[in-house]
Amino acid sequence: MFSIAALIEAKQAAPWQKLASLCEFTGVITHTISHFSWQTAENYRIEPLKEKLTALTENISPFSFTTSGLGVFPGDRKILFLIIVKTKKLLEIHEMLWKELSIYAEGSKAHYAPENWIPHISINLYKLTDDQFNCSFAELIKTDLNFEFKVSKFGLIYLNKESAGIDTIFPLKQSESK
Repeated sequence: MFSIAALIEAKQAAPWQKLASLCEFTGVITHTISHFSWQTAENYRIEPLKEKLTALTENISPFSFTTSGLGVFPGDRKILFLIIVKTKKLLEIHEMLWKELSIYAEGSKAHYAPENWIPHISINLYKLTDDQFNCSFAELIKTDLNFEFKVSKFGLIYLNKESAGIDTIFPLKQSESK
């Protein structure tokens, strides 16, 4: 599976990173790929996607966004996430990327379509036991989860049963020097 994502520049230590030891599990994101996804698919036609995404990111300026609270995607693999505050700029970028890049996707995930999208930062990638989930939730609701993050690059991220990582990084438009 692949995601086209905004890569987050996080200067502060993420409060959820302490959960792995506190709640005795390894499913929490503790790696350096802090991100939120614009679009996710089982596969992409990679080379034309990279070409198009390179052209698009050359016209998108770096931006900031904020989070406001905690959410849960229910189901067998409950996912804890930080809620990203939707702004006009965020929605415009998302809609443009969806429109321009969907033609390269094979098996795109409909819940990332503009009409369904809930911008978020996942805290756990893998299934947690009920005890791990309850422990994590109890710790997170005691924590201030209002942050401001900066984005200056996008990435093509892969996730499979064995590993997760960044396939390619796409820098956003650089400001012109005077």
